[in-house]
Amino acid sequence: MKFKLLATAVLAGAALMVAGQAAAQEKLTVWWVKGFYKAEDDALFEAIRKYEAKNKNVKIELSQYPIQDMIPKTVAALDSGNPPDVAYADVYDFQVAGKWAFDNKLEDISSVINPIRSRFAPNTAETAFLYNDATKSRAYYAFPMKQQTMHIQYWLDMLNEAGFKESISPPSGPTTGRSGATRFSPRTAPRAAIAASASASRWASIRATRSSRS
Repeated sequence: MKFKLLATAVLAGAALMVAGQAAAQEKLTVWWVKGFYKAEDDALFEAIRKYEAKNKNVKIELSQYPIQDMIPKTVAALDSGNPPDVAYADVYDFQVAGKWAFDNKLEDISSVINPIRSRFAPNTAETAFLYNDATKSRAYYAFPMKQQTMHIQYWLDMLNEAGFKESISPPSGPTTGRSGATRFSPRTAPRAAIAASASASRWASIRATRSSRS
């Protein structure tokens, strides 16, 4: 089963815009991570309401799940050959998207990204430009939706034991966010991995190809 990894613009508008390419369907199945705040879910419901009002021949069937359940449920759906048309979770990008693209499980949405690529912030669309080992080329497999700084915590004693100083400069290279490492004292902090911090584009959403379904 091959599917599209898309992402949404603010309040899910872009994901539904891409889903509009499948408007010939009578129903679009949407899986969306449960919001931490009521306002997040309300915004999603409003976006769906507007989409259905504009596309009266399409009905959105929405299911929401906790963030920790999104990847296991998506994998199970792929294995069964019945993934949703559109899905969103913050964890798709850095946990599974690259592998799914590499394994040829995602579909190319360059026709969606390219016409509006200039509207993205620098170093944003590039995060969705992934390599497909079957085609031996890169393409857009996600629709960037937001960015955030990844704050990495470290245990000071572990840093010293590894032979590093707290004042060590971060690795050189392009970043788009401010460093956000958090220092813990040995007595109060759990052991944490040492890593660098940078901002990461968040994107998600999945649109399934139903042509191969029985």
